[in-house]
Amino acid sequence: MGNKEKKSSMKIVPPGKKKCVWMEAGVVSYKLCDNNYDCSTCLYDQAMQAKVAQHKENLVIAPVEAPSDKFTETWVDKMMQLPASKRKCRYMITGEVQRKICPNAYECGACAFDQMMQDRLQAESLPVQNRSHVQGFEVAEDFYYHEGHAWARPEYGGRVRVGLDDFARRLMGKKAHVELPAIGQETKQGEAAFRIRKNGEMVMGLSPLDGVVAHVNDRLVEHPELVLEFPYEKGWLFIVEPSKLRKNLKGLYFGEEAHQFLSQEGEKLLAMAHADMKIAADGGLSVEDIFADMENQNWTELVRAFLRS
Repeated sequence: MGNKEKKSSMKIVPPGKKKCVWMEAGVVSYKLCDNNYDCSTCLYDQAMQAKVAQHKENLVIAPVEAPSDKFTETWVDKMMQLPASKRKCRYMITGEVQRKICPNAYECGACAFDQMMQDRLQAESLPVQNRSHVQGFEVAEDFYYHEGHAWARPEYGGRVRVGLDDFARRLMGKKAHVELPAIGQETKQGEAAFRIRKNGEMVMGLSPLDGVVAHVNDRLVEHPELVLEFPYEKGWLFIVEPSKLRKNLKGLYFGEEAHQFLSQEGEKLLAMAHADMKIAADGGLSVEDIFADMENQNWTELVRAFLRS
């Protein structure tokens, strides 16, 4: 009976979430990472580091056996007690590499592998692990979605990759292209950050996050079609160094909320243009280029309505 109660009370790491390094090291029983493994800016990590430092100082002043509820070791202390073969690199913890052991005592700033990964991850988007469909539109799971149909995907190191979702790329249609922001440009959640142009018309796209643009997808200059063909991977737009990540993420749709939002958007679009659009057998949209399939509709007004620009 006791074992059953213990098992039922155990907290499970939800799909798409990751253990905090303090949980991974066994210092705390349950804590999920909410800062994209950027420990240097994590308030929780800073508080825990200060707590451990204070307890260590108290033990020096009054060396007694530490109570069980006191923290006397950091997550790095605990990790370094493991055999070298079990000291997981942070990229292994996040799932970005299958197997990598830390050879550098978790001093990531001085790690050549970390720098190499940072350079690679900026240039290449990670593959989408899970996809689903809502109202005929593709949804990349574990992404965050803004009401203006831009997505945000936190990545290791605190950066966030930004792109346009499948709904937006179908609104844009063929021959549309995106004008990217400049590196160093400041972005604000819900404010214009890039432009979408088509047939002489222009619509602004909104940023899902506050921050500064750190990298842009240069490939889109010569291959603008990537946004339309691979909206969640090769067609990403830019990378942001966020300034209010946790606050901003609370204002985005994730998981079931993202599904509900897209379902409502699909229903709204059907209501606006039902007579002029092809409808799939299941009632969803089967349109690759909404602009081309519509009659007597102003593309600019339609896109602005859904991108909230």
